[in-house]
Amino acid sequence: MLASVASYIEQYHLLPENGTVVVAVSGGADSLCLLHILNRLCGPEKHYPQVQLHIVHLNHLLRGDDSERDAAYVEQIAHTWGLPITVGTVDVPQFARTKHLSLEEAARIARYRFLREVAQGQPIAVAHHADDQVETLLLHLLRGGGLASMVGMQPRRGDIIRPLLAVHRSDILVYCREHAIVPVEDSSNADTHFLRNRIRHELLPLMESMNPGIRSTLLRNAEVVSVDMQYIETQVDAIESDVILTHQKNGFTVSVPALLALPLSLQRHLLRRITARLYGGQSPLEPRHYTLIEQFLQHDNQGEQRMLHLPAQLRLVRIVNSVYIYRIAEESMPIISASAEENQLPIPGQSMIKGTPWLAMAEEIAEDITQQVLPALSREDWSEVWRLLPTNRHTVYIDGNTVDTVLPVRTRRPGDRIRPLGMTHEKKVQDILVDSHIARAERDGIPLFFSTGHCIWLAGLCIADSVRLTSTTRRIVRLSITKSAIIEQ
Repeated sequence: MLASVASYIEQYHLLPENGTVVVAVSGGADSLCLLHILNRLCGPEKHYPQVQLHIVHLNHLLRGDDSERDAAYVEQIAHTWGLPITVGTVDVPQFARTKHLSLEEAARIARYRFLREVAQGQPIAVAHHADDQVETLLLHLLRGGGLASMVGMQPRRGDIIRPLLAVHRSDILVYCREHAIVPVEDSSNADTHFLRNRIRHELLPLMESMNPGIRSTLLRNAEVVSVDMQYIETQVDAIESDVILTHQKNGFTVSVPALLALPLSLQRHLLRRITARLYGGQSPLEPRHYTLIEQFLQHDNQGEQRMLHLPAQLRLVRIVNSVYIYRIAEESMPIISASAEENQLPIPGQSMIKGTPWLAMAEEIAEDITQQVLPALSREDWSEVWRLLPTNRHTVYIDGNTVDTVLPVRTRRPGDRIRPLGMTHEKKVQDILVDSHIARAERDGIPLFFSTGHCIWLAGLCIADSVRLTSTTRRIVRLSITKSAIIEQ
């Protein structure tokens, strides 16, 4: 079995040449088998001499004293085998209640979040095996996850590696007996209140009574679907750069016309890819969510900013020809910081402003609209200009040739100044806020837009004279902020 797993690791390049691999260890047979095999392969004078292992165990507080027993046992294993270990504790029942999740889902989220906190970008080895794969395929089938879900788990997805994915549970148990590995038993594995356990103990035996080879059939089917998915992924690769305008840490800006011009299949697969990147490799979208997104994008918003709320704190904000797809951080509500950390806003692009509820947006006006506006600009017919470029307190238009391609945006700092439209000298932002009767509690949450070190827009109040539209303007950029009208779904 060691040779088989080592060959699988080599085939899929699962282990790095050097560095640390975090190993998720519950204390059960699967994770102890994984740890034992990796310990035989990694370390000085072994196949991977520059790779170190680091054990991680999370106490979910689901099984009282048994949870404490498991944590202590894994710590004992770590000390016996001379491996470093990090043990954490999360009140999963409380987390599930707070986030309105099932215990299964809450435990999964808490586990992977903790593993990634410890790993800090290093690979994370988990002990999923071939029988887990069968259960996962059935679970996805029951939930209706579509073609992508029928591929099942992959040997590698992002930072997660699965060295045992081709190994069956029966082989793992034999391996543990041969090497005198004594696992702890998790009583919750028999609890059929959990859907995966019902699949394992009820559905699979029923299916095997009809087709004794159902496990092999499901795995073989996943391989067939995998070939089709590989082709689809190459098609998504080819169009991704044409549709995704900008990519920031917590979100993507997407061209709506470019997305809607694609076949529906590619639209959905690209959305799945984008959202999977936001959620550590697993998209929260279900078939019904794709339908909601399509309805949202096809609706003519006539320049209004609209927002779509989806599960797992996923949000879409539509403004004219682009949509910002982002994930709200779950850890805490935004806190206004005295340091006023800067966000970088590309043109075109969108960015949530740290410490505020505001979404900042920048977009170059389309060429056909610009050509309509230029005659009115040249004769300084402002009533016609503003008819063609509808504006409001939270939307302004500036000369695109007077600013950088990326605009720093932040909240105020002491000493900030701006030269307001029509003025020949700068004025303190603090004085403008006071003169405009802005409540003291609101002042630290107002975004300021900058270019070449100068404030060009005190959002909602005034733009800088240096970026105003003139008779010589040839490139128009729209800046806006929004607390969008919310569409609850």
